[in-house]
Amino acid sequence: MPKVMLVVSATLNNVALLQPRDGNNINYFFKWKSEEEALVSVNVHEGAGGRYNLYRKCGGCESPGHITMIPGHEAPLSEDNSEEVGLMVLDCDGLLPTDYGFNGGWLATTMLGTKIYIDLGNHEGFKDVIHGMEVSITDLKGKFVPFRG
Repeated sequence: MPKVMLVVSATLNNVALLQPRDGNNINYFFKWKSEEEALVSVNVHEGAGGRYNLYRKCGGCESPGHITMIPGHEAPLSEDNSEEVGLMVLDCDGLLPTDYGFNGGWLATTMLGTKIYIDLGNHEGFKDVIHGMEVSITDLKGKFVPFRG
């Protein structure tokens, strides 16, 4: 069973930390490909104990697949560390992730300590002036890389 890590990147301006919002269920939007063939779009959300689990059959070949999130590999993005930061590790059996879509469940903390709950689902990022300071999150990217940990 291959393990993959979702790594995310963004350009942060006057943002100290950017991370999935704590204390709430967060939906993750992925596209998966069965190891046999067709692409399947999937919306995955947090399950019991902070684990993410998915069981699906491929629409084309009927091959079953199972995905399990392995907790403990999450890191926030920061102004100093915002390139290919590990967001999650997935243990994949029969399904492989191909694309990641940002969503609405993010928490940004500005350099002044202001917390902002934001929706990154528009893929255009976030721009605003907060307490006289321009705050922006742009150039959002996510990709899956092999995990050997």
